[in-house]
Amino acid sequence: MIRMQLIKTQDLLLVLTLVLLLTTGTLAQAQLIKANENNGELTFSGRHVGMSFKGVFAKWQAELILPPAEQVSINAKFYLSSAKTGDSTYDQTLPEGDWFDIANYPTAEFKSNNIVATNTGYQVKGIFTLKGISNEVSFLLVEEDAQLTSIFDISRLDYNIGVESDPKAEWVDKTISMSLRINKK
Repeated sequence: MIRMQLIKTQDLLLVLTLVLLLTTGTLAQAQLIKANENNGELTFSGRHVGMSFKGVFAKWQAELILPPAEQVSINAKFYLSSAKTGDSTYDQTLPEGDWFDIANYPTAEFKSNNIVATNTGYQVKGIFTLKGISNEVSFLLVEEDAQLTSIFDISRLDYNIGVESDPKAEWVDKTISMSLRINKK
């Protein structure tokens, strides 16, 4: 009888411990982070004839579920017509067929296929699709305070961007740097 009562007491303690953990949030829970131009910034930069340029995507959206959640994912979409550099020549050229070809490809997308927690944030791998071309990219998503940031490079020629007018990257750098900032609160 004493042994049975001891087992029941242990079961009760286990149940109470689990309830306490669940109510205090110390168990791994999925936290959905929704991001867009209102709580973050997505930019691109490079060099054109030796001079730096920077642009911003004025319209984009992303949903992130990060570790320790079991089902982690990052899905992002940005609207290519919203790309602005502040230079009228660039802004008129970007939507054209040789560059973003927004008539046929109005959006670009990223879908993660692997996210691993690190000391400073998350190592992310996934598929980046631009102009109908998909390539794997990898980047570090740094978490500091209530902010997530990342910088990673893509090759514009890998996505057929500017291949007609500048196939050897003599005018516009082959490498374009992407930068992301998300305020979690």
